Amino acid sequence: MNRTPHRIFPVHFAPDKKLVHIVVKLSDAPGSYSSILESLRTKVNLIGTATYTLSDGTAIFSGFAEALEATGTGEGLRELILKSGSALDAQVREGRDGLLIDTFHRGFTVDGDRYVLMRQGELVKMFDHVAQLLGSGGEALLYEEGVATGRWSADTAASRYGAGRVRAQAKEFNHLMTAEGMGDVDGQNGPGDGEFTVTVTECFECTGKPASRSGCSFMRGYLVGAAESIFGKKYACAEEKCSLKGKNSCEFRLTPKT
Repeated sequence: MNRTPHRIFPVHFAPDKKLVHIVVKLSDAPGSYSSILESLRTKVNLIGTATYTLSDGTAIFSGFAEALEATGTGEGLRELILKSGSALDAQVREGRDGLLIDTFHRGFTVDGDRYVLMRQGELVKMFDHVAQLLGSGGEALLYEEGVATGRWSADTAASRYGAGRVRAQAKEFNHLMTAEGMGDVDGQNGPGDGEFTVTVTECFECTGKPASRSGCSFMRGYLVGAAESIFGKKYACAEEKCSLKGKNSCEFRLTPKT
């Protein structure tokens, strides 16, 4: 199965559809989730859903959906859900003029960390603006910010999962970078005393191919900061290939400093 971007639904637009956002608090017991889905089966077409457990042992089901009945109401759906026997509470919010926005959630949490959702293009525009304003100094600033961010990310992982585990499974954390949208990251474990290469396909820093930039200074710094934290030594990093220079991917070679 091909990998695909993770879809989340803070907003949905379908001008020719009647849209609803369904949020249900349910008991975290076997069969609760399927009971909710069964109650909705003939009433809505689910577009995107999320289900997660809360600290009090209950769970939340959240779903963006298209109503299948033109005359149905949000309150009618809510009453139907509550009759299922699995719902502790429920709310159904109808969209307006084809636009549906999530008013239930406040931000995003991943593994206990709060995230800010930002378009890749917006972040790249920010980097590009820094480079335009400061020239080579802007690229140096982006590199240093990358080093600090990569070090903080690796330090956080070490404190959360154990430094030894992170060091032994460093290659697995390439998958985390990929899942977080930084690009399709492929790199070997950093050897004890040798250099290693990290290849990033569709690097986020190359999104839109900003004309004022010729390399991925932030990503280069991020890899240095993460490697220094994980392996406990200083590294230099050269970007030997870059999508901004017409290559199919970005390639970074990290070499321990003597």
